[in-house]
Amino acid sequence: MVDIEKISETAMEIISYSGLAKSCYLEALHFAKTGDFLQADEKIKEGDKSFVQAHHGHGGLLQEEMEVQEPRISLLMTHAEDQLMGAEMSKTFIMELMELYKNQKKETSGV
Repeated sequence: MVDIEKISETAMEIISYSGLAKSCYLEALHFAKTGDFLQADEKIKEGDKSFVQAHHGHGGLLQEEMEVQEPRISLLMTHAEDQLMGAEMSKTFIMELMELYKNQKKETSGV
């Protein structure tokens, strides 16, 4: 039987951790824009820790669903998965932008 309360609780954890990850990734971009790549890298690592937490929650629900072979679809869970995917895409784009900022700094400093 589907435990909607547990699914909702886990979905909220996924949303929270995904949001924390995205915030850290955006902070990393801010630091990169100002040339502080050490702080930017630290924020990426911090964001990755939150992302892993969100990913584990999601993976746990998927594994449980496979074991009971009963679909567990809810609007809240769909939103949680969207947030998780958004955090992953944010990191991908932000890492590319940070690389551009690093290259730009190298070019302007003559290194």
